[in-house]
Order: sequence, then C-alpha cells, then structure tokens
Amino acid sequence: MKARKVKGLDPDGTLAENAERILAVRLEELHSFSPAVLDPAEVQALHDMRIAAKRLRYVLELSRPALAPEAAKQARTAKKLQDLLGQIHDCDEMLPRVREHEAVGAAGHLAARRETLHAKFRKTWRRLQESGELSRPPAPADPTAGAAP
Repeated sequence: MKARKVKGLDPDGTLAENAERILAVRLEELHSFSPAVLDPAEVQALHDMRIAAKRLRYVLELSRPALAPEAAKQARTAKKLQDLLGQIHDCDEMLPRVREHEAVGAAGHLAARRETLHAKFRKTWRRLQESGELSRPPAPADPTAGAAP
C-alpha cells in the first residue's frame, strides 16, 4: 500500500505545523479502511490498515516533542492497534501453510485464534471511533508551558 501524499508542507514552517498536516493525512488514511475492516474476510484491507497504523505511529513518535502530551497516548494507541492487526495478519499468513500440511487440529486452532483476534479488533476499533482518540491530530505543544512568568 502506497502512502498518501501530504500536500502543503512548508520547509520554513514549524515541526508542529508540518506534523499536523502529515498527521491529518495519516489519520484519514487509517480511517479509509473502515468499514471494510469490520468484515473478517477483508484480509488485504486489514493488512493495509496495519501499515497505515504503523505510519501514523511513527509520525506521532517523531513529532511528539512539538505536540501536546496527547500525542504520546495516540502513539501508544496506534501501536496497540498495529500490534493487534499484525497478529491477525500472522494468522492470515500461517493458515494456508498449516492447511497445506493437512494439520487439521492446528488449522482449527489458528482459525479460532484469528476469529477471536478479529472480534477484539472490531471492539477496539468501535471504541476508538466512539472516543475519537485517533480521529484528529494532537494540538501543537504550548510553547509557553513551563516558561517563567
């Protein structure tokens, strides 16, 4: 999956201003996979959402010093989402191999694990959508915070 281009970056602008633009695009990219990802059969959409969550997380981590403290929380949330989607992807990659070797018991176990992980993902994604936690870029850090009066 190719990353969406970020328009309007200003090389003379602040890190916070540019990060806000990048984060807006990365958040939009992440949300673009919904509602498809709620369908467990949408293997590619789930994988692409994992990549989008990874890109979002990296931008949040790299620009965190210029952003409000909520950026650290958003980065942790994006990592958890990425990890959960990664576990689902691991199942998706392993299931055909296990079935190829006719390991019926192992395939059944792996399929059940994937189903459980996808149910957890759906619950997590709905909670994130309801809370809005990964719906908007964090604000720039307050440059006056901690300054002497």
